[in-house]
Order: sequence, then C-alpha cells, then structure tokens
Amino acid sequence: EPARVFAELRYQTLESWSRTRRVVAKAEHLARGANPRFVVTSISAEARPAQPLYEEDYCARGEAENRIKEQQLYLFADRTSAGTIRANQLRLFFASVAYTLLNALRRRGLPGTD
Repeated sequence: EPARVFAELRYQTLESWSRTRRVVAKAEHLARGANPRFVVTSISAEARPAQPLYEEDYCARGEAENRIKEQQLYLFADRTSAGTIRANQLRLFFASVAYTLLNALRRRGLPGTD
C-alpha cells in the first residue's frame, strides 16, 4: 500500500552552514520501494506548510527545469558553436520556435494522453 508522510526538522552542518535551516522531508513508500526527498528552505513554516511547499513549489520548480532540459537536449538549444554571434542567435531562435510549437502541441493536441 503506497504511503506518503511529510515532516519538518531543523538542521545545521558543522562547517558550511552559518545557521540552522528548515528542512522539509517527504517519506514515501511506493510499490517500487522507498522514495525519500528532502528540501532545504528559508521559507518559514508559518508562511508555507510542508506539504504545499513540496508539492506546489518544489515539484513545480522541477517541472520548469524539465522544460529547460527538453529544450537543451531535444531541440538542440545548447548548440552555440557557430563562428558568429548572429549564427548562434539564429540557432537559439529556431530552437525557441520549435519549443513553442512543441509546447502548444502538448497543451492543445495531447491532453489526456500518455
């Protein structure tokens, strides 16, 4: 049976952190096994409880990073090895247009599909 529990703790390293930090812990156990996660944050518990901080803020950030990775890897937006700035700018422009089209296809043409 899958289970998910959130907890908070205060933590400070002995050498590198100047003060204690808030750590949000997610303990999750799925059919595949344990899936623990830890998020270090400066947002207070009063401003943002643990579960919304993890699910809405941290996971949304991960999704944004996935979109950046898609553009770099699949649309070759990291290729700026041309001899001129204009050529590199054109490459990034084409990659951005391709990303916009792909994102529109995903949003409008593929809802409800795997």
